[in-house]
Amino acid sequence: MAPYRGLLRIVGAQVHRISMAEAKEFYGPVQAVLREKLCDRTTDKACVALEKEFGFPMPAETKEALHKTLGPYYGDHQFFEILKFMTGLWLPDVPEAEINAEGKVRCLVLIYAGKDAVNKIRNILGPTDPSKAQPGSVRKEYGSDIMVNAAHASDSAENARREMGIIKPERNLLKNWFDKYYA
Repeated sequence: MAPYRGLLRIVGAQVHRISMAEAKEFYGPVQAVLREKLCDRTTDKACVALEKEFGFPMPAETKEALHKTLGPYYGDHQFFEILKFMTGLWLPDVPEAEINAEGKVRCLVLIYAGKDAVNKIRNILGPTDPSKAQPGSVRKEYGSDIMVNAAHASDSAENARREMGIIKPERNLLKNWFDKYYA
């Protein structure tokens, strides 16, 4: 059978319970981004709250201290929230001996192939922030916020390869059934 040109095809599928070790590796690059991106906003919000509570403006050295401590702490907290969403577990509470155990949450992993697959899937899902997504897109219809946005999609072919190395699509039972009945 000749491949369909321009269309995507599912080449891997599995129901998966991601372990904390897999989740840390999968989302590890996000942690540094969260620590950096959330620093200014966290510092500003904390200063507004403190100024309201105490009735005086926060000195520059207090703002700097909050930026160095509270900002990264909040970024890490948000990272732990992502891992909890993916695994059902809170990273600081997971004993090292259980880091490779299956998580409590099931997800459906779909791996697509085809010309420009990454961009096509990302267009179907919509922007990471569901409030900015078009009606009918996966994230607009099923996402609730930027952190719980209904689906993950690799942002590049390189990251897709990295992520597949973590999830291990070769464990795909669906492919075995497909090959048996439709090859």
